[in-house]
Amino acid sequence: MPNSDAGVTTESCPSTPAACAVLLGASNLTLAWPRLVSLVRDRFTDPVHLYTAHGMGRSYMLERTGFAIGKLPGILRCGIWDALPTVPDTVTPCALVTDLGNDLVYGCAPAEVVAAAEESVLRLRSWNPRCRIVLTGLPVEAVQRLGWLRFVLFRSVLFPFSRLTLESVRQKTLELNRRIAVLARQHGLHLVRPHLEWYGLDPIHVCRRNQQAAFAEMLDPWDAPVCGESSSAVTSASRPTAELRWVLGAERKTSQPSVSADGVTVFAY
Repeated sequence: MPNSDAGVTTESCPSTPAACAVLLGASNLTLAWPRLVSLVRDRFTDPVHLYTAHGMGRSYMLERTGFAIGKLPGILRCGIWDALPTVPDTVTPCALVTDLGNDLVYGCAPAEVVAAAEESVLRLRSWNPRCRIVLTGLPVEAVQRLGWLRFVLFRSVLFPFSRLTLESVRQKTLELNRRIAVLARQHGLHLVRPHLEWYGLDPIHVCRRNQQAAFAEMLDPWDAPVCGESSSAVTSASRPTAELRWVLGAERKTSQPSVSADGVTVFAY
């Protein structure tokens, strides 16, 4: 019998949204979460419904991935795709599809990864053809400048079971980035290319001091009016809990929405 944090996995929305945003990604969304939510909130008129599938070490296609003791379903396998159709048609949604590099480290080929990204885009467009989608490229420059010692250190900490070599990571990063650019052109997506200065010693995670500027640039193509200065109303204490996850191998379920405060209601999957 799986453990459950709440008896039902989805509950009725607390309000009719004036805006809807979808965030798909992995650790960069997790690490920047408080600032990211504030940036989303300040772009729209309340209430905002935010649907997200993210998490440390998150994969788009694999059955379960994660970091330390926690696991999450692959983004294409999670419940967000069943939840999105409940959003009213009167709302023009925006979406960010990012953090596509993790699946390379899990051993997936660039063609497989871009196919997963394309499937995400097709599902978003099928749900709402008016969805304004932003796709981000990979931090190619940061990866190309990565030295062997730093590579081994970060691989050991973040992906301890990976046996990819530095040269293989460099080549696959370049190939996947080229394929992402083609995908963006084919589907008329806004493509944001990460800047080298966003990163520090860690070549794949945006530095804390640069998160505000980096994610502001990622969200700018949504072309939503900015309502005011970025707020700090949504704090780290407001981090959402995914609908389905595994902790030490035990299944846990949490009813959604997971967080509702300061005009933002968060549905996490």
